[in-house]
Amino acid sequence: MKIPFLRPVVPPHVFCLLADAVTYGSVRRDPLGFAEARSFAYPAGSLGASASGTPLFTREALSEAVAAARRLAEDRLTRASVVFPDAWARILPIDFDRIPDSEDGAREMVRWKLKKLLPGVTAELAVAFHEMPSGEGKRLLVAATPAETIASIEQSFESLGVRVGRLSPASLALFEGTAPLLSSRAGGDYALLHRATGSLSFLIARGSAPLFFRQRPAEEEPEAHEQELRLSLTYYQDKLKGPGLAAMFVHDERAAGGATPPLPGLPVAPVAFSGTLFGADAEFDRNLATRPELLAGFAAVWGG
Repeated sequence: MKIPFLRPVVPPHVFCLLADAVTYGSVRRDPLGFAEARSFAYPAGSLGASASGTPLFTREALSEAVAAARRLAEDRLTRASVVFPDAWARILPIDFDRIPDSEDGAREMVRWKLKKLLPGVTAELAVAFHEMPSGEGKRLLVAATPAETIASIEQSFESLGVRVGRLSPASLALFEGTAPLLSSRAGGDYALLHRATGSLSFLIARGSAPLFFRQRPAEEEPEAHEQELRLSLTYYQDKLKGPGLAAMFVHDERAAGGATPPLPGLPVAPVAFSGTLFGADAEFDRNLATRPELLAGFAAVWGG
């Protein structure tokens, strides 16, 4: 059983939500790149806050961005993908003895397990999950986001005439959208490191299947991140019996110009995401340099 984070068919429009602004992108297939890329600050007082501290959206928060996007799309904007920061979600692997066959049953079991694993989280959670390889039982990679934040996003866009077709944390959109390409380029197991404001996510995959996932606060000291990477790689080799990484791909939204952060002691040299990897046009990297959040949005559309 595989329950994907993202639906398989997506429109060219994507909105990348941030803490203080929303970035709109329109992905062009030929030549590959962005037909449009614009950012819009939220009007003062247009965002609320959930009990968990994640934002609650309103029609006013998104109206300027949607109106501008609709003009740019010549009134052809009715559906869009939406990605949001990893920091708004808890993303973690969870083991189960068994999982119900029905999606609703599986979802209820995931919520029940989350209550035990995250006792400090009392808010209702919206969950999405993806099966991971495991020896015995079942293992799922779970993304849990406060349900009121998810509902506010969907309702705000709906009130503006836009139906959300895909809604995902950025790292999961980036992984699912690029996994076939990264697997082909790597020729073996590969890692994906994504750092943005509030969260650092590290994933190891084989083909399109995630083997390992770890999420940490981005504000930790670099030494803590280096230690976390070493421990993660040790777990991959010793516990998961991984044969070793063939490649490692990095997207650091906090680095100037998208530069790859220093990562000492890695078994392979990290490769920064760039337009060359996708065969994109010359403007692709310039757009990412000023709006790095667009990479996950691009992947959500392009990978569909």
